[in-house]
Amino acid sequence: MNIQTEQLQNHTARMVVEFDVERLADAKKKAAQKISKQVNIPGFRKGKAPYNIIAKFVGEAAIIDDAMELISNDIYKEALDQSGLDPYGPGAVDKYDLDPSPKFTFTVALQPTVSLKDYRAIRVPYEIDEVKDEAVDRSMRALLLQHAVIEESQKPAALGDRVTLDIHSFVLPAEGSEAEKEEFVHDHDGQFVLNEDDEIAPGFNDAVVGVVPGDKREFELTLAEDDGQFPGRKVSFEIAAKKVENVTMPALNDDFAARVTEKEEKPLTLLDLRVRMRENLQRMGAQMRDEQYLDKVINAVIDGAEISYPEAVVADQIEDMMRRFDQRLREQNKLTLRDYLQIARMTPEQLYAQYKPSAETAVKRSLVMREIARAEKLIVTDDDVAAEQERMMMTFGDDEDAQAQARTLFGHPMMLDQMRENLTRDRVLERLIAIGKGEAPEVPADEPDAPVADAPPSDG
Repeated sequence: MNIQTEQLQNHTARMVVEFDVERLADAKKKAAQKISKQVNIPGFRKGKAPYNIIAKFVGEAAIIDDAMELISNDIYKEALDQSGLDPYGPGAVDKYDLDPSPKFTFTVALQPTVSLKDYRAIRVPYEIDEVKDEAVDRSMRALLLQHAVIEESQKPAALGDRVTLDIHSFVLPAEGSEAEKEEFVHDHDGQFVLNEDDEIAPGFNDAVVGVVPGDKREFELTLAEDDGQFPGRKVSFEIAAKKVENVTMPALNDDFAARVTEKEEKPLTLLDLRVRMRENLQRMGAQMRDEQYLDKVINAVIDGAEISYPEAVVADQIEDMMRRFDQRLREQNKLTLRDYLQIARMTPEQLYAQYKPSAETAVKRSLVMREIARAEKLIVTDDDVAAEQERMMMTFGDDEDAQAQARTLFGHPMMLDQMRENLTRDRVLERLIAIGKGEAPEVPADEPDAPVADAPPSDG
């Protein structure tokens, strides 16, 4: 067997494999015998016609086609073992030739490769934003609203009232731009309190004041110049008022704080409640900040890395995304993906193209995270998985039946693999944050490289 390989630009390889004519002759005999059992040849029982009669009846080319198909998988596997190529998935037969000797030409998608370069030198500023008094005030007013007296009203909406609206709004193209308008807020039965906390665009409250149930209004507003997504852009609104409600807020004092915390061991004062609210906002803000920071670090690593993969990796990612989308449709809307495509008037190819950018991003992130796990030797041991299994078991309390069911569930090999993947992901994310801050510990030199899973760890 003679094997020639050629690396192609799209992270695939061409493999040309020449093999002995005796092997082709043997395959032709087997193919002819198989054909003779499938067709009726006059004068012969099925499977009893000789080779030359079969060749005359169906043609030599048909026998050769079947023969090459019979041996293509075996030839591919044998050649792959000798070639030194690292395949991502099954290869594809491009063509076969018979002259001057029989040979196959295969295309082989190769395993992705990642070179992280000097990823440990990456530094991303870590900025801590203090929780401002205004944010605490807004949260306190939201808490007041949860305990407010709300009464439906037939009077025109006034500031301080709560209105239920259907909203259709679009960001208009900038002057001189040929871009399409973009959806801004699309909401049915959305509830908005007409104060500064719920104003979705400057002037929105004033534009809504005065509506009564059944009213429809159209208006345009201009977003603030410091708007994070559409600075200074105009937005067209179409609203339909469904309900107007008067809101009577309770007094914000120690009595209120004690009432909302009365089930606690010691009810809080208003000052204590504000302190807790600030701590909660700081904790939530820290979580969001870490997520945003992590995105910046991962993107910096990706930008500095060399990442190569075949298109098949992206195709598999898109297929997985579409499968999960189909599952959500079935669970939440009792629809299938085919139903969705018909309703949206889309073809599968259009949905594929829509998913492709996010799929490519997901592939790069996953490949980088897998390589980080290897480079940083972030090994998840069986003991780590067992500890995680016990931690999850503790959430079921002392109920013996629930404990038994949980032990069966968490002991399943697929669940154990998922635990290992989640633990690996969490360690990678923690290490990436430390790298970005310049606080990463030294990689131990006396431990083996971390094993890499068949699929890279997902980042979420």
